[in-house]
Amino acid sequence: MPFVLSVSMVATSGDPSLLVLPLPFLLGLWVVQGLAPAGFTLEADGVRIERRWLSRLVPYALIRGVDREPRSVGGFGAVGLNVLFGSQGPRWNRRTGWHYLAITNTADLVYLHTAGGLVVLSPSRPDEFAARLRDRLAGEVLS
Repeated sequence: MPFVLSVSMVATSGDPSLLVLPLPFLLGLWVVQGLAPAGFTLEADGVRIERRWLSRLVPYALIRGVDREPRSVGGFGAVGLNVLFGSQGPRWNRRTGWHYLAITNTADLVYLHTAGGLVVLSPSRPDEFAARLRDRLAGEVLS
């Protein structure tokens, strides 16, 4: 939409410098999609929060438990982003306290209880993901 508006402004004014108006918007959109959660995998060392850039690993040693019990998440975003591609970053609310969101939807949430607080993920098959993670965590305790 910003590009169409920019082109129409150039057509009416004849000033080609107006073509750069949508560039900040497009740059912001590009940055946000690069940081948005793209998937979640169980690796040898921990849970990988996949993103185009700056993927994050939550080591199994820091995960104390996992559940799918619905609870209030979101709230005041200290450094988090709520955007077209999902919600990510730290949040705080009265009921949950500090927690980290890396979600693309609010229906399929898995909650990781870590040494650093609650981490909320939204894998595509949440029940299977939680069961496999519980198995990995049980294996870590046994070894």
